[in-house]
Amino acid sequence: MELKHIRGSKSLKLLFLLLSSLLIASVSASIYYTMYMNATVGVAGNKIQFTEGNDFSTVGGSITDSGQKVTFTSMNGQIGSLATVSDPVDITNTDTSTPHNIELKLSAWTGNTQTHLNYINVTMYDGSTKKGVNIYLVPGESGQVSTTGVVSIPASTAWRVQWDIYWNGDATISDSVTVNLQLVVSS
Repeated sequence: MELKHIRGSKSLKLLFLLLSSLLIASVSASIYYTMYMNATVGVAGNKIQFTEGNDFSTVGGSITDSGQKVTFTSMNGQIGSLATVSDPVDITNTDTSTPHNIELKLSAWTGNTQTHLNYINVTMYDGSTKKGVNIYLVPGESGQVSTTGVVSIPASTAWRVQWDIYWNGDATISDSVTVNLQLVVSS
């Protein structure tokens, strides 16, 4: 009888082990599986671009990176008076059907002679209509404005970016500041 009892308990243990294995295998099979994603990644043109304005060559303009970066090497003001550069560059929406939200904002500005500068204004215009808020840079003042705010530029539209520069009367031709702006584009 003992032999039958040992065989019966071993059979129960084996049956329990077999059922546990089947349960683990079925649970594992339902949790683990493989999915795939494939994509062909290309390049689409940017819908918002910098384009040359009427004063582009006067201020030493250069546009690179497929219209995504503009640099000016001769954006000069006058000693003791306001100098306005009314159209050095345009912000152009080349999308023919969709407006886009844009925000022109200050990234940084530096210079060893900011104390000789009265102010710099950077303003976006659609013709003569101001768009957004003036970026108003004043050395050492807390009242400066560093963004135009988010504005919507309509499809197939170009806005000019005007710079107003006012150096104090004690400025010299060796004075300069560097202004870095960012144009943030969203749909």
